[in-house]
Amino acid sequence: MPRRSPPSPSSPLAAPAAADPLGRAFDTAIAGDPMPLYAFLARHSGLPGVRANGTMTLAFASHAATRGKRADTLIRAMALLDADRAPGGTELEFLPMCGVAAIGARAVSDPKVVRVSLELLEAAAEDLRFRVRDEVPRALARIGAVRGEPLVEEVAPWMDGFFQAAAVLVAATDNGWLSTIHSPDALVRRLDEAFELARGADRAAERYPGYKSLVDALSVAPGVFAARFGAPVFDRLVTWSTVKEPKLREAITRSIGGTRLSKRFGPDVARVEAALAGSAPTRRDPLTYVGPTRQRGKKRKG
Repeated sequence: MPRRSPPSPSSPLAAPAAADPLGRAFDTAIAGDPMPLYAFLARHSGLPGVRANGTMTLAFASHAATRGKRADTLIRAMALLDADRAPGGTELEFLPMCGVAAIGARAVSDPKVVRVSLELLEAAAEDLRFRVRDEVPRALARIGAVRGEPLVEEVAPWMDGFFQAAAVLVAATDNGWLSTIHSPDALVRRLDEAFELARGADRAAERYPGYKSLVDALSVAPGVFAARFGAPVFDRLVTWSTVKEPKLREAITRSIGGTRLSKRFGPDVARVEAALAGSAPTRRDPLTYVGPTRQRGKKRKG
């Protein structure tokens, strides 16, 4: 019987588990030595740079899901790496990014860890590093694609924080999660809570980056939700139209902009626009308005 020659290195049969350097480093980290994993991730992070390596982030999250609870201590430690140990704008920022993505993947694969995963993600939503924050709505959207409508209720505690509320709205615009939501009721409540949070902000809070993130989310999410659910969302926008804050009025206007929405829901868009126009502040006539005058007291007699 002729002897078989060993498969060439390019053959699929020659791809043992050891050929996966990320997997090897992951298992070494679980065993107690995370440094090879940290070095590997930093080297392949794409940072410092314009864009982090999203493919590597997803690959890491997939490894965490595959290893289950054995990975939980590791990914939690990575997600909690602070800005002193993993400074923003450096390759080390990639480590908490991967940790956040992995926490989302674990919640997708194991319903038992959803509660603690949401607590960790809620904390990460206000991280000082924007790339770490940006991983939160992505992770939340992946959880939502599996949990569906119940997750809309489970994130209710998030709606008292600017960054957290913004993360919920951004995540819910992802079609993977939005397509699993069949009733608008809970989603409209979250939307309304986000708007009320922004409307109640004081002047100091309006200078906070979290406020800007929330206003940006309110400029997009209502239109996406309205495209799916129609009248209930437009009804809420009409209610909002009495707001005086210019940034929030602009957010409403931006959220209903675009030809696709106006083609499908022309009358609804028109009634929101009419409500905004009807509540707009009265402009002073520039021909007659002379501006504020200073009150002058009686001249003192010398």
